[in-house]
Amino acid sequence: MATHATLLETAKAISALTQDFNGDMPSRMALLSQIDKLRFLVEGPMGPILRQFGTLNMTAALSILTSSGVLQAVPRSGTISARQLAETTDVDESAITRSMRIICIQGIAEEPTPDTYAHNEKSLAHIEGYNRHIFGMTLDFMTPCQKLPEYFRTHGTKELHDVKTSPYAYGHGREGATFYEVISEKPERFEAFNGTLVQMDSEMPVLGMFPFDSMKTQVQAETHRPFIVDVGGGVGRILTSIQQEAPAGFGAPMILQDRPDVLASIKDEDIPNITKMEHDFFQPQPVKGAHIYHLRRILHDFYDDVCVQIVRNIASAMAPDSRLLIGDFVIPEKTHVGDDSMVYWMDFTMMMIGGRERRAEQFRAILEGAGLEMVKIWPSRHGPQAIVEARLKTT
Repeated sequence: MATHATLLETAKAISALTQDFNGDMPSRMALLSQIDKLRFLVEGPMGPILRQFGTLNMTAALSILTSSGVLQAVPRSGTISARQLAETTDVDESAITRSMRIICIQGIAEEPTPDTYAHNEKSLAHIEGYNRHIFGMTLDFMTPCQKLPEYFRTHGTKELHDVKTSPYAYGHGREGATFYEVISEKPERFEAFNGTLVQMDSEMPVLGMFPFDSMKTQVQAETHRPFIVDVGGGVGRILTSIQQEAPAGFGAPMILQDRPDVLASIKDEDIPNITKMEHDFFQPQPVKGAHIYHLRRILHDFYDDVCVQIVRNIASAMAPDSRLLIGDFVIPEKTHVGDDSMVYWMDFTMMMIGGRERRAEQFRAILEGAGLEMVKIWPSRHGPQAIVEARLKTT
């Protein structure tokens, strides 16, 4: 059990953060971190076990409510009774009330009167918009997670690091296929995966770490060189955001590289001042001497030997003053009670599909293996997202 002094200190931190709370992401995450810390410090040995069982039941309840159409049948405004939901969806009334109780006590939907329900933002997130896909991915990972003990009894490090023998593929009975091949086999699974990527990426900051505006003098002195090449940059959201600090790339080209199918889905008018270019990052970088090369949420998909290959392909094109910016999570050196847990469960998730999140020294090892050196890690104001800056080795 925590000391009385530690509990008081955490409670005071919660009070101070509550007074300063303005609803933005940094203040929300800071407050939730201290709230979680207080609970973890207060609960006894049975606390974590009961929370795990509670999470299992909540996930199962939400799975029932969404897969059967019960949650979708709740009106967007107004209320509906459990009996009406049962008649509409042909789901047992008692199963509906039991499931709704589980989620309502955690603030997902509301129960204004006994056995009568209404939506709120949290319940709507499970059936509308990109958020619903994250829950779909959660359900999709349940079977592979349950089979992890079996996987590690029969597989070693070599198999774990092989993209064709990942825990995810094994759990779905598709060993021999890569994660991306498995998710592409079912349209609903592929849709959930893509939707999850869009939502997760929108939650991750682009600005507020590396100071893109500080590049103005250097870039304007040599505008014939591309300002930035976003390697595997998706639909261009990152380059569009960067233009808030670097309007039109300070007059130099801004290049978006990705697969042909990804680029074909983008309208030119949606990415002003940006040039699309087909490129496979497993091949040498064709754009030489750019001021900045950018990799965001790419390296965490792979283990180190593959990452060295990707970075080396970029290094082959870099000028002495070019910078490589790697946007990824950076795992803290040590865990502490109440830390932001996202980086750790993301790392666990990446283990399932054949990749990993990394500490600073692990990024440094990849960079050195590709002929680069780390310059600085630019942290985010909230969460573990950061930008790792690197350049060609100077010695």
